[in-house]
Amino acid sequence: MNIPIESVDALKQLGYTEREAEFLYIVAVHSGFFLQRQFMQFVDVAGRGPATYFLKKAIQKKHVREHLPERGTQKIYHLFSRTVYAALGKENSRHRKPGRYGLLEKAAVRVLGLDFVLSHLDCQFLEEETDKVFYFAESKHVSADALPAKTFRGQTGAEIRRYFVEKFPIFVSGDASSSLTNFTYIEDDIRSLQTFASFIQRYRALFDALSGSFKLIFVSTSTRSFSSARELFTQGLSGTERQREQRHLATFFRLRKMAEEKRFKELAHREVIEWQRGLKRYSEVKYESQYQNWKQTGEFPEIDCGAEVGSPGVHFETFLVVPNLGRHAPSTVEEAAQSSAQLSERERSA
Repeated sequence: MNIPIESVDALKQLGYTEREAEFLYIVAVHSGFFLQRQFMQFVDVAGRGPATYFLKKAIQKKHVREHLPERGTQKIYHLFSRTVYAALGKENSRHRKPGRYGLLEKAAVRVLGLDFVLSHLDCQFLEEETDKVFYFAESKHVSADALPAKTFRGQTGAEIRRYFVEKFPIFVSGDASSSLTNFTYIEDDIRSLQTFASFIQRYRALFDALSGSFKLIFVSTSTRSFSSARELFTQGLSGTERQREQRHLATFFRLRKMAEEKRFKELAHREVIEWQRGLKRYSEVKYESQYQNWKQTGEFPEIDCGAEVGSPGVHFETFLVVPNLGRHAPSTVEEAAQSSAQLSERERSA
């Protein structure tokens, strides 16, 4: 990871040491939230003295505030200061805000993402949304229509299209001639595989466009979902799944057209529900253009059903976050389970 010298110098001017400044830069770019143990891991200290001093200083400067989540007793720290983000040229970063209604929206997911980044400091991460869009357009020649996007409506009514809204870490490995794009999926404590399946559907067009030069890393604090996630990933990119998805889309287009023509008396109750669900599921810009084209021509875009993931191990990996048990994840499921058990034992005795 290349941390700009000018960013470190800017934070040093605010009263931080070089190592503290580097940590704050990583937090600002990748999460906005952090834990005390993560700072200790980064600066590689065993005692709590340096961490306590750093946190006290950051809170007194009103750069960081502490939160105590409803569940658990571990404090979460939020880097929220406009001064800090402005010094880094990131004054409008969404990491500066805690979430809707002042809640710690997805703070646990952001912290878990930071754990992953801190375990991969030697990797070249794509930091901002603009960096990601530029990389795929210029380096991979991927159309913007293939990028996962979501449209938001502002207070003035104007629509804003945002890409990679999950803000999960993405990094590039390999050399220029054979680079590999590494995506991550950060599992939250709800452990909903349905959410992961939806993620695969949103990113499938981009995976297709990369022609196999990608990897998806499933990140979690538990091995519980690893096997099921691998299976979902394989199914999600299979030709059979693509055919099924095309049938669902064709059904939605038919129901949407009937609804727009006010032909509700012809629709069964289950069809009305399917139409309403489809409005949310197929709300992206690419589906709108496909729908308009279908109304004019009656044709659906062709789907390459032969581009299946033959070997999941090539494109799918898992990463177990085990705090304070070393920087790198266990290399096998057995080692992961053993490490997880060690962590649970330490938590019970703490």
